[in-house]
Amino acid sequence: TREKETGTMEALLVSPLRPWQIIVGKVTPYLGIGFISVLAVLGVAKLVFQVPMEGSLALLLAEGTLFILVALSLGILISARTSSQRVALLAAMMGTMLPTQMLSGFIFPLESMPRPLQWISIVVPARWFVFIARGIMLKGVGLVYLWRETLVLAAMTLLLLVASARSFKVRLQ
Repeated sequence: TREKETGTMEALLVSPLRPWQIIVGKVTPYLGIGFISVLAVLGVAKLVFQVPMEGSLALLLAEGTLFILVALSLGILISARTSSQRVALLAAMMGTMLPTQMLSGFIFPLESMPRPLQWISIVVPARWFVFIARGIMLKGVGLVYLWRETLVLAAMTLLLLVASARSFKVRLQ
């Protein structure tokens, strides 16, 4: 969105790069920052709050990377569909932060929510990641038990990336 506002999008438009290459180039640094954040949160959870790690750290890091990809894919879609940074920021806050806090099961148990909110929470990626993180960290379960939730996150990532690339491609033409 910033490139559209500052006019540097024209430089990307005339480059020989394909839309998916531009998207990968824009997302890669944020993926690294997100991965470092996951490591920091896990470190604080272990050192400060003494949260046990019963399962595989490698699996949790892989699942964390998948969750970061879902979040970045949603951000790319919002950016591709909006025309200004203000609109993108507002859409990101309303479309991601509030549902993540309220409907992920992290703060309020999903079972205690009204049925319509439980149904809406199905499209909130954090719901699936909270289930995965709890399963790995507290219960020590592996991918054999968490494959459905992992598949949901992977499908969300793929769907959002395809929608982002198509939205970006439409804007390029």
